[in-house]
Amino acid sequence: MKGIYMMIGYPDIETFKEEFIFSQNCGLDFVEIGIPFNDPVADGPVISGAGENVLTKQINIEELMDFIRENKKTKIYIMTYSNIIYHYGAENFSKKYKSTIDGVIIADLPNEYHCFFKEKGFEIPIIPFATTDTDAGKLTQYLDGQNFIYFVGLKGVTGSKADLNNQVNIKKIKEVKEKSGYKVIFGFGIKTPADASAVMKFADGFVVGTEVVKRQPEPEEFKKYVKSLAESGEKQ
Repeated sequence: MKGIYMMIGYPDIETFKEEFIFSQNCGLDFVEIGIPFNDPVADGPVISGAGENVLTKQINIEELMDFIRENKKTKIYIMTYSNIIYHYGAENFSKKYKSTIDGVIIADLPNEYHCFFKEKGFEIPIIPFATTDTDAGKLTQYLDGQNFIYFVGLKGVTGSKADLNNQVNIKKIKEVKEKSGYKVIFGFGIKTPADASAVMKFADGFVVGTEVVKRQPEPEEFKKYVKSLAESGEKQ
């Protein structure tokens, strides 16, 4: 499973739309859409800067979500923060977007708090996180029909370089796959197509964020880079 993260509405509405359409047609398996929050805890300088740009312009997120629904060709995931969904209303958010998106990745929501939104009527799959510290056996209690488990490849925020030969990571991913029966997607720390190919040797897929967002202001560079990611490694 090959995927990228894009900041919604960045650097402007028309450029985002053009790049989203391209991403839907270039061989990726999924696109993760970032909805910005003014107090991010997982975003590094590039992604938090793009989010601040969108918030400053007061871009109409709902109109862009309508565009995403109308042009959807691959799986779509939303990555955002708890307050966004809580403020919108968990049940309202779910009813509005469950036909558009295949899951949500909530950066500041620990796995054990998935129930907080579920009890409020949230019906969209919440993707569980795993790290080297995760109890793989305990993780199974948070599985509820999601498409994959998101493995955070490094400690800290997005934008740093992961050690793709880290045997602790590789061993933990194998353990999570065996005990959960789920596919495991590697996120955080992938910078090049060669990195993506390396990840595909021990995980079921990857998602690249910072290096994609960095190229969103330059559509041709964005397309060249994203296409190279779609062509990397063996498709799972």
